[in-house]
Amino acid sequence: MGLDVLPERHSLAMSPLNRRRWQNFKANKRGYWAFWIFLVLFFVTLFAEFLANDKPFLIRMEGHTFVPVLFNYPETAFGGEFETAADYRDPYLK
Repeated sequence: MGLDVLPERHSLAMSPLNRRRWQNFKANKRGYWAFWIFLVLFFVTLFAEFLANDKPFLIRMEGHTFVPVLFNYPETAFGGEFETAADYRDPYLK
């Protein structure tokens, strides 16, 4: 058994052609800023399901803390009669 030699790792150096393409892209200010705005909006949309849903983020009731956004709680946890998923807009549960 000999010593295994790890392959030499190269840094992320761009080829001259790709470097020139990137410089041309950055020179186009409108396109460059549109790219960054697009990336920010894309990142925000990754959390859209979390932000725009029909469940509350946090519930504190009778000394207990519930996080319905992350977990499904039955109605019985909030004083309901059924073991089904809670409808948080139901006035009976309030």
